[in-house]
Amino acid sequence: MSASLHPLVSQYLARHHLQEAARTDGRATVLVDERWRVHLQGTAHGGVAITARLCALPEAGAGRDTWLEQLGRDALGMLREHPSGCVIDPREESLWLQQMVGSDADNQGLDEAVGQFANALSYWTAALRRAA
Repeated sequence: MSASLHPLVSQYLARHHLQEAARTDGRATVLVDERWRVHLQGTAHGGVAITARLCALPEAGAGRDTWLEQLGRDALGMLREHPSGCVIDPREESLWLQQMVGSDADNQGLDEAVGQFANALSYWTAALRRAA
């Protein structure tokens, strides 16, 4: 079964000539700044979720806890300036960045959100290198 794309995601793909990024699960996966695989998907509340996998989590234990505490401080600081936030996947295997776009957004709002998200990805790429 094929899920339909959120209208804003479909329009985003058309504007940027990325129709091939549409997936049958209702999600689109685009390459942003020729570096990051970013997923766009409609939410249950009519908005759009923008997500990207940042990295695999370290093995469970004290080292992982320390690493997460350090990144948590960075994430808290970023929330003051950026609408994106870090999350851990349900299987506790990966760290992701996500940003929600409200149901009241328009095409320009989604374009701006993807740009903000790319800026946050740039920050997190450097932060993760420092934390390694």
